[in-house]
Amino acid sequence: MLHQVISTEKVPLIYRVAGLGSRFLAWLIDMLIIVGLLYVALVMAAAWEAAREGFGMAVALVLTFLVQWGYFVLFEWLWHGQTPGKRVVGIRVIDLQGTGISFGQAALRNVLRVVDGLPLLIPDLVPVMYGIGFLVAACNSEQRRLGDLAAGTLVVFVEAKNAPLLALQEEFAGQAPRTQLFRQRLEQLTRPQKETLLDLCLRRDQLRVRERARLFAAVTEYFRGHLELSPSEHQSPEKFVLQLAAALTADHQ
Repeated sequence: MLHQVISTEKVPLIYRVAGLGSRFLAWLIDMLIIVGLLYVALVMAAAWEAAREGFGMAVALVLTFLVQWGYFVLFEWLWHGQTPGKRVVGIRVIDLQGTGISFGQAALRNVLRVVDGLPLLIPDLVPVMYGIGFLVAACNSEQRRLGDLAAGTLVVFVEAKNAPLLALQEEFAGQAPRTQLFRQRLEQLTRPQKETLLDLCLRRDQLRVRERARLFAAVTEYFRGHLELSPSEHQSPEKFVLQLAAALTADHQ
């Protein structure tokens, strides 16, 4: 299943939607990590309880709450839509418009795990945990659970980015002073803007020639007007934007 986003420049960007199997595997990995964290929290609480009666129990309750509610929210917010489990499987959560999710979206989709996690009660069968979430996801084409529907999010496969980005860095490796200038100016961009820039460069082969030329020209004009960055002599808009992406990724290696 593919999800298509139309950019403000009327250019389609395509994402591959993650299926229930890959999402379940990511969830299972995260659950194993959470169980491990809770075990550590209980061991620590037991030690404090032995030292001071009542204190260990309070610590256990606080740590359990933080792990259960903070794990998914903080990881998905800080790791660009990924938890450790999602990173291992190669999937991430995005906004329906193709940008990274906000803290509010991460919080909302994970608060509703309480509802998604309710068992599906089928007569004469063992209750199926996360049955509500599975039923809702199975009944829509993009397999979004209640949390995704409420937060306006979607789980997609991560594109294989490392090789293309490393190739960009190598291509412009000999222009260190200009790259340093780009890195400084690009810090003014928001996280969604940075992600959009990288997605454009990585997905440029999906665009038709005319749309590709028009979009890179528009992006070049944006950076010329907002960050006072311009292509060098005889450099095409596409090459210029690719150099910006190379500088941006070099800053995060």
